[in-house]
Amino acid sequence: MAKKNNYSVLTLVGIVCLMMSCNTGEAPAVTSFTPDFGPVETLITVQGSGFDDLIAIDFDEGIAADFNPSFGTETALLFRVPPTAVVGDNTIMIVSEDGETSFPFRVTLDAPSVFNFYPKSANEGNRVTILGKNFFEPLEVLFFDSIAANIIHHQPDSLVVEVPAGVEKGRIKVKANGGSSITPELFFSTSELLVNDFDGNGVRAETNKWLFYGGIEQNNMTAVGSMSPAPTDGNYLKLSGFDTGGIWVGGTESHSNDPNVFEVFDITSNLNDTFLELDLNSNGKKDTHIILVLAERGGSPNDFTETISLDWDGWETVSIPLNRFQDINGATPDPQKLRTIKLHLFNELGSSQKMEANIDNLKFIQIL
Repeated sequence: MAKKNNYSVLTLVGIVCLMMSCNTGEAPAVTSFTPDFGPVETLITVQGSGFDDLIAIDFDEGIAADFNPSFGTETALLFRVPPTAVVGDNTIMIVSEDGETSFPFRVTLDAPSVFNFYPKSANEGNRVTILGKNFFEPLEVLFFDSIAANIIHHQPDSLVVEVPAGVEKGRIKVKANGGSSITPELFFSTSELLVNDFDGNGVRAETNKWLFYGGIEQNNMTAVGSMSPAPTDGNYLKLSGFDTGGIWVGGTESHSNDPNVFEVFDITSNLNDTFLELDLNSNGKKDTHIILVLAERGGSPNDFTETISLDWDGWETVSIPLNRFQDINGATPDPQKLRTIKLHLFNELGSSQKMEANIDNLKFIQIL
């Protein structure tokens, strides 16, 4: 009779446990999770144990994450960051009938993307503009993944940064609230060798050592001007004149018969990494062409030339790689032997109109 009563008690306890969902399982525990940050709707994967009988998955301020037990097991969970989750550091609580556990997660804004940047090369201290989206604070810009740049200005779709010291060649990384992104192209750091800015600066700044010849209206006393057109900054060199019957009008060159005055330019980069750069303005004389001429010391006796048509309005910076300069035989110059730059007006179209070329900030650019 006692056995029968004991059996009845055990049966009753079992029925009560089923009705009250009695649990004898372990409390939840997290061993790993990925990722550790992301914007809303980011899929989070959690590994651990005791994930049966879950009651809730909550972010900060009790914001619940939707989860489907069908997509999880006792040792793994899958759920997404809820749309209303608070941006910033959160503690995610996993609550089951047997206990609770938590782990940290940072809710961010959308990940940044970099679309483009310019210029593609610049000197230390120059400014570079980066275009993209989702540039949300906190922001950091790294050249070559390690050299931090000073951020001058920022908007969600653009950044202006200053090229730091120690930069040579590589990609630029933007780290923002939502992650990081790198530029699609390589950035090149450059070194600038100023020939003449016609304000007294540069290795050939003495205008009285520039030779003027042909039908040019200017000479070494009148070639440097500061008006008509308006300058970009300070003074510039003006060359103007009429065609006197041929296609060559005349020009000027940075030349001296004294070998101790004009040695070779101190160019250290190779042919493909060296550019001749200058600001040009035709002052509305659209038929103007200018021939850029380079000459060597102790090398080829021939000139190396490149012709530019000044067919734009206002000032424009022109950068020509030295590998585009050729002599009459198709040879290219040796940057380490260059000693002279010549600037010639050229009536390529046979026009009877006056031609004019205004030149400023004449320099060599070297990619490091």
